[in-house]
Amino acid sequence: MWHERLVTVLKYFKRFAARSDGNVAIIFALSSTVLLLGMGGAIDLARAYNASQKLTEVANLTCQYASRPSVIDIASTSTSSYISSVKSFIATSLQSQNFPFTQTNASSFTYVANGAADVNLASTVTTIFAGVLHISTIPITATAHCFDTPSSVPQRVPDNNSNLLAQEGFEATTNCNRSICDNKPNGTTQGNRGGTITVTTTQTASPGYLGSTGTNWYILGYCLETDIAGQTVGNVPEGARLAELDCDNGTNASGNSSITTTVYLPAGSYELRYYYSGRVDYSNYDPVYLCGTTASDLSWANDRNSASWLPNALRTNQINVYLDANTNGTIPTHKTIDGTENLGGSNLIDMCVYSQSWVERSVRIYIGTAGNYWLSFAADGQNDSYGGQLDNIRLCNGTCAGTVQDNFPTAWAGGKILFEDTFESPKYSNGSSYNTNGNMGNSLGTSGASSGWPGQSAAGWANAPTNQIPYWLQGCPQASQCVELGWGSGSSPNSLVSRPFLLDPGYYQVTYNYVSEVTFSGLSSVYCGANPSSANIPTLSSQNGTGINRVLGVNHGTLKEDTNTVGVFMSHAQLASTPNLSTTLGATLTYTNPDGTVTTTATNPPNSISLTAYNPSQNNPLLDICGYAASSQQRTAYVLIQKPAYYWLTLAALGSADGFGGQIDDVKITAVSSLYSGAPSGNVVAIPVPAPANGTSYTNSGAFSGFSITADPLTVPAP
Repeated sequence: MWHERLVTVLKYFKRFAARSDGNVAIIFALSSTVLLLGMGGAIDLARAYNASQKLTEVANLTCQYASRPSVIDIASTSTSSYISSVKSFIATSLQSQNFPFTQTNASSFTYVANGAADVNLASTVTTIFAGVLHISTIPITATAHCFDTPSSVPQRVPDNNSNLLAQEGFEATTNCNRSICDNKPNGTTQGNRGGTITVTTTQTASPGYLGSTGTNWYILGYCLETDIAGQTVGNVPEGARLAELDCDNGTNASGNSSITTTVYLPAGSYELRYYYSGRVDYSNYDPVYLCGTTASDLSWANDRNSASWLPNALRTNQINVYLDANTNGTIPTHKTIDGTENLGGSNLIDMCVYSQSWVERSVRIYIGTAGNYWLSFAADGQNDSYGGQLDNIRLCNGTCAGTVQDNFPTAWAGGKILFEDTFESPKYSNGSSYNTNGNMGNSLGTSGASSGWPGQSAAGWANAPTNQIPYWLQGCPQASQCVELGWGSGSSPNSLVSRPFLLDPGYYQVTYNYVSEVTFSGLSSVYCGANPSSANIPTLSSQNGTGINRVLGVNHGTLKEDTNTVGVFMSHAQLASTPNLSTTLGATLTYTNPDGTVTTTATNPPNSISLTAYNPSQNNPLLDICGYAASSQQRTAYVLIQKPAYYWLTLAALGSADGFGGQIDDVKITAVSSLYSGAPSGNVVAIPVPAPANGTSYTNSGAFSGFSITADPLTVPAP
C-alpha cells in the first residue's frame, strides 16, 4: 500500500539520522533527496487524512438527511426519487465542505425499497511528493449505514411543541392570482379556466399541489380546484381558500379527483380532523348533515332532488377519506361509484355525502404497525365538475388542539319542533262520531315548508294492513279529530301508522296523546310505561271485562282488557322492514325489507314485540306503551340517535284484534339537544344502528393493514 511504502522510507531516514560514525556527513549529504521525500510524503499523508475526514463527515451528514421525515416520505412514494434526492445532497455537501477532489463512486447511496440504506463514498487524493516512489494518487473511502428499514427510524418529532403531523388549508396559490385555481396533477396551475384538462390515472413523479404548510399532495383524476371565500360558499373555516375535488374539465361534464399525501406514523394514537361542506343543495336533506365511517352507513342516501341548476344529480357532493399502508411506493386506488375512474385511496375510514354548511369531522386512528401511510381524499358520486368542499385538514399525534365543532343543525337548536300531526287535516265531517274512511296517506302534519325539514316534499303516513283507518270526530284528546289504531276484527290484524324522519346524531323527544276507546269498570289506573312490564300490560292481557265505548256509551260485551293497547316504536331504516306509502284509500300496504325485497308481509316487522318477554335490545325498540287510560294522557319519550339516517316512527295497536283499540292524537317530534349538551332527564332509548357500532374499534373485517379506527364516536374521546 502507498502509506506502507511511505512509512518505510520515513523509518529509514530516522535510523540514518541517528547514526554517529564519521561518514554521516557525507552520507547525509548524499541522502538529502531521501530527506525531502520523507517530508513531502508526510505532507501527502496529512492531505489524504484531512480529505478522508471530510468524506466521513459528509457520509454521516448524508445518513442524517436520508433519515429525515420529509425525505423518507419521498422513499415511500418513489425509490428512485429518494435515491436521487440523497445523491443531490451528497454533491451539495461536498461542495459546501470545500472538498477539493471528485467523488468517484457511482453507487454513493444505495437503498432497497422498505429496506436498508447505506452511504459509500470514494475519492482519490493526488500526491505532490510521493510520485517519485510511483505513488501518484492516494485512494480514500468513507461508509455509513443509515438504517435497516425506514420504520426503524424515529420520525416526525413535533416541532415547536406542535403535535401536527400533516396540515392543509389550501392557501398555496403558486402561479395563480385568481379566485379559482385549478391545480393539475403534473404540478402546474391552469392559467385560464375552461381549458381542457386531461384525466390522470397513474401517480406522477412529483406532487401536483405543494401545500403552504409543507404537506404535498399527489393528484389523480382531473385537478384540485381551490376557491376563495364567497366563490362557492359564504365563508371558509380557515384562511381564505377552500378546496373542491370536482373541478371543471372544460366541458362541465367531468372532474372527480383525489389528493393523496404520505406520512410516517409510529405506533400509537392519532386524530384526523377536517372540515366538509356540500356545494350543491339537496333540499330534502336540509338541514341534516350526512357523514359516516363506512359506505354502508350512507348507502341509502340517493335522493336526486338537487338544485335546479344541477337537477337529478346523484351524490355529487360526496367525498371519501382513505388511509392505506404504503407497501410499494405506489398510491393504492379505488373505483368511483359510477365506475368511470380510479382515484387515490383503498381503505375507507370516513365519508360525507351532504351538508348544507360546514361540519368538522374527527377520525380516531390507532397505528399498530409503524410505517409510511397514504392519506387520501377523493370525490365520488356524479362526475359533473361540482362537488364537496374541504378545508383545514389536520393529522395530529394523539389528539388535535381544541374541541371538535358541534355539528348538530343550528336550525334545530333550542327545542325546535321538527314535526307535528294533530290529525286535523284532512277534515272529516259526516254527522257521525267517527269516519271509517280515513286516508292516512293524506295526513301530512307539518311535513314540508313549516317543518324542521323546510325543503322536503310533504308526505303522509303509511297505514297497515290497508290505507284506511277510523278518524274519530268526538271525544279526542286534542281538538276535534284523532285516529284509532285498533280497527280490525277476525283474522284482520290490528293497524299501525308509520313514517320516516331524517335525523342527525343527538337527542330527540317523541310525544303523543293517548286515550282508550273502550273503558272497563274494573280498571281505574293508567296502564302506561316505558315497557310492557312497567305498564303492567301482562295483567291486562290475562283479564276479561265488559267493555263500554267511552264516547258512544255502547256496551260491546266481554272483551280482553288489553284491547286498547298501543305501542310506539322507532327503528333504523336498514334494520327493520319499512312501510311503503300509498295515498290510495284502501290500498294494501307493502314493505321494503332490509334485504331489499318488497312484500305484503314484513320479514322484520317494525311493530314486532312480545308483551310478556320484551327484548329491549331488539332492532325496533319500544319507546312507550299504553294499555289503558279512561282519560287523555300526554306521553313523552326520549331517543338517542347515533348515526345520520332515516328513522321510522311507528304507532301500532298491540291488543286483542277485536275491532276496538286505543286512540292517538298530536304526535310530535322535537329536537332536544346535541350529543355535546348531554342526555335529557328521563328515560332515553338508544335506537340501534347497523354495525359498526359507534365508538367501537373497527378494522373493516381485517382489511386495514397495520391500523384500526374508532367507528364514528358519539363524543370525541379525551386526549
